[in-house]
Amino acid sequence: MCYVLAVADAGNFSLAAQNCHVGQPALSQQIARLEKELGVTLFTRSSKGAVPTQAGREFVARAREILRAAQALQEEMSLYAGLRKGTLTLGIITSLQCIDFGDMLSAFCSSYPDISVNILQEGTYRLVELLLERRIDLAFVNLPEGGLPAGLEFAKLGEDRYSLAVSRLHPLARAGTVSLRDLRGEKFIFHQTGQVAAQLCLEACRRAGFEPEIVCRSSSPTTGLYMVRGGLGVAFLPSEEFKSHAVDGVVELKLKEPIRKEVGVAWRKDAASPLLEEAIRFCRAWNR
Repeated sequence: MCYVLAVADAGNFSLAAQNCHVGQPALSQQIARLEKELGVTLFTRSSKGAVPTQAGREFVARAREILRAAQALQEEMSLYAGLRKGTLTLGIITSLQCIDFGDMLSAFCSSYPDISVNILQEGTYRLVELLLERRIDLAFVNLPEGGLPAGLEFAKLGEDRYSLAVSRLHPLARAGTVSLRDLRGEKFIFHQTGQVAAQLCLEACRRAGFEPEIVCRSSSPTTGLYMVRGGLGVAFLPSEEFKSHAVDGVVELKLKEPIRKEVGVAWRKDAASPLLEEAIRFCRAWNR
């Protein structure tokens, strides 16, 4: 097939043989054998060269289609071959309930059982550093107010909406909804400084006209809920935390001034592999 295409492109047997890096007799014999098997003449030979016959033109057209399809199939199989094995190193933040991370990861691993996954848990800013240092492949993070560095891409997968956690004995416990302005003078259990949530909640308090009195910081939402129950202070937490880690004696109050935090997956712009691309596609499809 390739010899026929070479002759059709070159217009003569000699040049086609040179292009195929074979001797002209061998190329001519192969084409003659093919013509005998097909029962048709593919080329009109003359001293000026070789011209495809009507049958030859049809053969060339169909042969090109077959080769294009074969190449596309090979590329597609190469993609799947790249997905069969490999390792993904993921960086994750503490709170990913809004994107159903656990079930999403389980579904991905079930779809690609031979892929190994390593997980590292840190705050967003540290995960961004690890991503830029090429120590992790993907980072599930909160989008900082100032965005991410220019070398990174980000796809939003979900959104955290914050509520206020107060003790059942707190004077505001029956309010249902509270304004941030009403929290002036309260003691706060805050997120760690390396978490985007800490900056978002701090800025929200400042917009309400006060600087929060932070008596404790914790990277664990569950620990924060128990501190609230103990009367140490109040805390801003994602609404999902009140459902997934309900603590008796703690009340959820909605905020009149919403605090929202984008949750998504980040990766390096220059990082390209079939496995990485499929992981990103899978995450987007899961949270569509």
